[in-house]
Amino acid sequence: MASPIPDALIPDVQAEADYAAMAAPGHRKALGQFFTPPRLAALMADWVAGVEPRVILDPAMGAGVLTRAALARCPDARVVAYECDPAILRAADAGGAQVRHEDFLRAGWDDYDAVVMNPPYIRHRELRDHGDLRAAIGQRAGYAIPKSANLYVDFVVKAACQLRRGGRGAFLIPGEWMGANFARGFKQFLLGPGGLQQVVLFSQGHVFDDALTTASVLLVERP
Repeated sequence: MASPIPDALIPDVQAEADYAAMAAPGHRKALGQFFTPPRLAALMADWVAGVEPRVILDPAMGAGVLTRAALARCPDARVVAYECDPAILRAADAGGAQVRHEDFLRAGWDDYDAVVMNPPYIRHRELRDHGDLRAAIGQRAGYAIPKSANLYVDFVVKAACQLRRGGRGAFLIPGEWMGANFARGFKQFLLGPGGLQQVVLFSQGHVFDDALTTASVLLVERP
């Protein structure tokens, strides 16, 4: 089935290809880096464009595909993008976004009209010295994020809390949260202050070229 998104709004992925060719697989795995397919990036940008955002956040820019998709769909918006990996920043194409070389989870709590995000996927066993930061995010959100949660939960919770009233977010995360033990409180958060409107679920192996995993897109609108 043809996509309703015009080809002109589907971002080029040369930066992602260049980085994938040079980066060690172990480096990408350690940082939970999986690239958003360009057509999906355009669809995510189309969702947030519905509120005519002036300022858009990309909390985990990577090589920039979601940032570029957001700017193509919302050319008059300002995009603020975070990325803490200097290696991927050297290959990134931010498309004119304001790039902040820092960890989004440790950054401030500015408000945004929209968020597009494909956060890092890192299991709790691989996180070190993360407890205090996770507790602080949970306290701010009114949701005690369990120690067993994947790192992407922290990103979703913080980003959702930084949406202005009526703001929209599109978050690409693994589909495991739908049946994971850590996700009971996460679901309650999404259905409450998280503003979940729709979940788009993909079957295994149909999203990422380099990973066999289920995937889902959370479409939220801050109540």
